[in-house]
Amino acid sequence: MMSQAGGMNVQALVERLRRLAMLDTSVFDEVRVDTTATIPAIVVAAVSILLFGFGGWFWWVLADIGGTGKVFWQSLILGSIVAFLLWGIWIGITYVILTQVFHARADLNELARVMAFATVPLALGVLMFIPGLDYGIGLTAVALLLGLTVIAVQTVTDAPAGRVLAATGAGFVVWAVVLGLLVSNSHIYAPGVFVFDTGTEFLKSLSSSFSSF
Repeated sequence: MMSQAGGMNVQALVERLRRLAMLDTSVFDEVRVDTTATIPAIVVAAVSILLFGFGGWFWWVLADIGGTGKVFWQSLILGSIVAFLLWGIWIGITYVILTQVFHARADLNELARVMAFATVPLALGVLMFIPGLDYGIGLTAVALLLGLTVIAVQTVTDAPAGRVLAATGAGFVVWAVVLGLLVSNSHIYAPGVFVFDTGTEFLKSLSSSFSSF
């Protein structure tokens, strides 16, 4: 008997994640029609975004920039929550463009499930603490997020590939731009790779201060 956790088939979830890691995108076709996968899908999205946030925080800690407690609460905790909420808006934008602008078929629940599983690449962001590869890993995680989301959205609509890319890309731009705007020298309300600009600028200013002596 497969193990259950709060009504969630854990073994089935793990198997789907394993297949996604092996680039088996047929998972999206299964998730699309599986109404019991809604809660597991949301859990996947939440955990993936949180791991993305952990990666940015780990990088900050290992860079020894200071203010790790502030970054923990602002970027990892609040930033992850904001990123998750903006991801929900991304779903809405994609749905509206597909159905209202392009007049294509799309079901909101199906769209949410497949897009949730497409967030898995963000979990790679937890490795951003690796020196020399940190920023590249962060950017790769975000790029894979967009690419896999486009593939996922294609499974729930009859819109041609170009329109799927336009609808998905529009939502992604809102997600990424708003998160970018929530980061400055005084606050970092965005997770993962978004902490790099503030961190590197702080290190540069610190370095220039020492060089002036």
